[in-house]
Amino acid sequence: MISIKGTYDGKKLKLSKHIKINEPREVIVTFLDEDYDYNEIYKVAEKSKSYNFLHDEAEDIYTDNDLKVKYK
Repeated sequence: MISIKGTYDGKKLKLSKHIKINEPREVIVTFLDEDYDYNEIYKVAEKSKSYNFLHDEAEDIYTDNDLKVKYK
């Protein structure tokens, strides 16, 4: 399965990049709501207790010494 962005002008679908597919394929087209405010999702996540474990020192079990590759 491949996902790719594109635009639809009401008549034609234009993909943002060329994909080499030489046979008919089924597709799923999802129209994104341009007015969608992702900040609402962030606000709900902040109010949720789902991420409270991140403030618990006992959960902070990894250090830089655990890295296989060190990035600069």
